[in-house]
Amino acid sequence: MTNAAVISNTPKEFSLTRRFALLSFICIGVLTVALWMIVSRYLTKETLDREWETTAKFVRTEVRYHITPEDFKARDLRAVAQKFEQLHRQITMMPDIARIKVYNSQGVIIWSDEQRLVGSAFPDNPELKEALRGQVEAEVSPVTKGENVYERGSFRNLVEVYVPIFSEDGREVIGVIETYRSADALFRDIQRARFMVLLVASLGGVLLYLSLFAIVRRASRKIDEQQRNLLTMQSELVASQRMAAIGEMAAAVAHGIGNPLSSIRAAAQLAKLECAEESGCDQFQKNQGNLQNIIQEVDRVQRRIRGLLYFVRPLEPRPSPVDINRLLQDTVQATRARFDEAGVTAQLELDPNLPKALLDPYHLEQVFLGVLSNAIEATPPGGTVTVRTEAAPLWVTSHGVRVSIEDAGEGIPLENRERVFEPFFTTKPQGTGLGLPLAKRFVEKNGGAIAISEGSKGGARVEITLPISGPNKG
Repeated sequence: MTNAAVISNTPKEFSLTRRFALLSFICIGVLTVALWMIVSRYLTKETLDREWETTAKFVRTEVRYHITPEDFKARDLRAVAQKFEQLHRQITMMPDIARIKVYNSQGVIIWSDEQRLVGSAFPDNPELKEALRGQVEAEVSPVTKGENVYERGSFRNLVEVYVPIFSEDGREVIGVIETYRSADALFRDIQRARFMVLLVASLGGVLLYLSLFAIVRRASRKIDEQQRNLLTMQSELVASQRMAAIGEMAAAVAHGIGNPLSSIRAAAQLAKLECAEESGCDQFQKNQGNLQNIIQEVDRVQRRIRGLLYFVRPLEPRPSPVDINRLLQDTVQATRARFDEAGVTAQLELDPNLPKALLDPYHLEQVFLGVLSNAIEATPPGGTVTVRTEAAPLWVTSHGVRVSIEDAGEGIPLENRERVFEPFFTTKPQGTGLGLPLAKRFVEKNGGAIAISEGSKGGARVEITLPISGPNKG
């Protein structure tokens, strides 16, 4: 089985890159959203706290200049109304403050720019209770509480800040100043800040995702490459083990059959010579044809054995300058009898400017003989086997020769175009399955490559690419 077959039979699993892309996208997305929410909440809280603290300091400063502790305890509210009005004018100079209310220590409104609220108390107001205990309280109010009865038509959202006012010794809360601040501008600033936080978090998440994805993708490609190399090594190991087994078998067969075949051939040749000497012996003359058949069949078996031995242990190439066009012409001429017997025509389209190549002529002759034999057998009577040569670039700085031999048969199915180079694979009833594997071994020994494709007339085209400079010794 070839390396490609091993890889194609591997189950298609969810790749490491895709799995990481999905999981990391989800994790980084969740982390980005969580980071945005945490930072946004912290930013909002810090912004609001700073605003409330600034408001409280400003209010306490103005109270210190315009109001005395006794003013919060005055029974005649009209007598202190002018002071609170002056305080109101000063406080409302601060941006977005629209209204104030002044509470005494019992939680009763003693002054407000809305006079209808003076003298009212709201015991169910939790923020006011905390302020009377000395805590600055702030609340974003939708203007739905009982004390907001006169603000509902004028404001949509207000920020209520309750600022406790202490006595001079700082131990007693003598009153509370409640300010109403418009929240629209503040919330716009907060929303812009939240958007910037989201943008920065998203960009950071995308940058982190792309960086990790690039690293994992590179690692995944490295793993895939190592896996392919491992499969190739396994395939080569299996092939080498199989070749070793075939070599042992071939050596045993050659040793066990070679000597008897040589004896049979020698005996047949001797009998044939004796018949030739006895020209008057009609009986022996009739047997000459049978003796010749015996010799031919012995030669055929010996060629099969030699082919098997060459395949297992091919001879190292002995490069010499080769005129490939001339070698092809000689090979076609040597197989002319087979062409005539099959009723097939040989058509040569050879490049006259083809340079000589430094290759092993014996190896090339065996390759051309094997491929031509297959082409003759595949082409129906009346068909044509086309032999072409042309110069072909191999690499940027190297040149080569391309030889193509095309038959007019039915072609080779796509799924068998790689398998035909496997030892003993054949679709012919009398085939050995060694012709093309042996041709491939010889071509590769000389630094070339061989491949099968579909011919221009539907048959099979065998393309052999060979280097001009000969096999690479490195």
